[in-house]
Amino acid sequence: MLDKEKAILIVDDTMMMREGLRRVLASMGYENTLQAEHGKQAVAFVESGGHDIGAVFLDIVMPVMDGKEALKKIREINKDLPVVMVTSKADKDSIVECSKLGMSGYVLKPINVTEGPAILEEIFTRL
Repeated sequence: MLDKEKAILIVDDTMMMREGLRRVLASMGYENTLQAEHGKQAVAFVESGGHDIGAVFLDIVMPVMDGKEALKKIREINKDLPVVMVTSKADKDSIVECSKLGMSGYVLKPINVTEGPAILEEIFTRL
């Protein structure tokens, strides 16, 4: 289970998606969240070591640096940090590629307040 004291980094180029996931996490008692708009910002958060990050929710398709490249760089920095890929479509090739890069799991968008907690709980029990 994920430690509720640790920060969860939410990475998505859409503010509405970041805020939606933040609300779902807050409803589950995970109040400590950080947000990034693209992979480059996410990598900078992880690289800085200034935040006690317990997990990352990383969108696959983003400008500046996509989720696959960010995952690759995050794994170079920290191979044990749970990284859950977030995608709007079940693109099997992308999921397979992210799996090879070391993702901890994936979830389909949108993550809503009704079904989201159950989906995230299932993921957290595997982390």
